Amino acid sequence: MNEKDFVIEQSKELSESIKSFPSDFIEDYEGKVISVPSKNLILGEEFFGKYEILTADGFLVLHAETYEEAKFIVYSSRLKTSSVKVPADVEVLKSSLSGYSKYLDGIIKNIAARYKKKFPEGKNLHSVTNDIFRILNLVRY
Repeated sequence: MNEKDFVIEQSKELSESIKSFPSDFIEDYEGKVISVPSKNLILGEEFFGKYEILTADGFLVLHAETYEEAKFIVYSSRLKTSSVKVPADVEVLKSSLSGYSKYLDGIIKNIAARYKKKFPEGKNLHSVTNDIFRILNLVRY
């Protein structure tokens, strides 16, 4: 098995059990609904105290009030929905982000352990992990 095959194998395996954000990390909550394009979204730069959210091809979608709100919107866009409901309660927002970040870190650790087992002398762990995340449309900020 080479690294390319490893990426394909791990991507297929993970795709069957990957959790959805925010539904798997937050119960029913009050919040504001924001319309977004049904595309991959990424974080841009801080701009006058607000955070840019861009499409993957660089078009500005909106400015989020806080870094946490921006991350929530980007993470929620993984499934390319046309709207995102952002929690009104800051603690609910932060708690869901914390849980999701821990979940993604667990996936990264799992990939790393499997990679080291298959390729003890391998030096491309970060590249392999990035490829798997790209295939699964996952990002970690």
